[in-house]
Amino acid sequence: MKGRPRAIQQLYGAVGIMIVVALVYAVRGVLRYVPSAGVPVVSSRWERDGIAVELVGDRDHGGIYFLPRGATVSALFDEAGIHTAAGFKGADLAGALRAGDRVSFDTVGYRVTIGEMSASTRLALGMPIDLNTATLEELIIIPGIGRKTASKIVRFREKMGPFSEIETLKRIKGLGKKQYDKIKRHLFVDRPSSS
Repeated sequence: MKGRPRAIQQLYGAVGIMIVVALVYAVRGVLRYVPSAGVPVVSSRWERDGIAVELVGDRDHGGIYFLPRGATVSALFDEAGIHTAAGFKGADLAGALRAGDRVSFDTVGYRVTIGEMSASTRLALGMPIDLNTATLEELIIIPGIGRKTASKIVRFREKMGPFSEIETLKRIKGLGKKQYDKIKRHLFVDRPSSS
């Protein structure tokens, strides 16, 4: 008789543990859909066929914005709800934006700087990174490229000069067709503007 109550207690304990584990997984699943306090992502009606631009410099308005192609810094400020743009030079606000731009602004010195999003941000948004400007570390984070392949790409670029097209990657020794097919969608070659 002594063994029986203990067995029942163990059974209840095991059932209790299973219930707690199930609740943890259920709560974890629900929390995936709750917005975090991280970088806000603000989408608009142009999300599918426009450009993605990162805005930094202000905690309340920073984030990723989706704008129509050809949008300017002024349009970005309007979308972000920044109404202190009066002190900025017209030339700063009239600059056309491209997909993957990172716009940094300073409302004290009234300066706008346009650079590029980080490679990790671009990849997270499904945007390719420039094969000619990507660092070793940026190449490594691309699915299908490890340290060894990234090193080969950087050495090839240093020896042969900038890539003129993605297909040139096929000339790198040890980079097979399967691997090339896997990584090519994550890369692009920026063509210099002819102006």
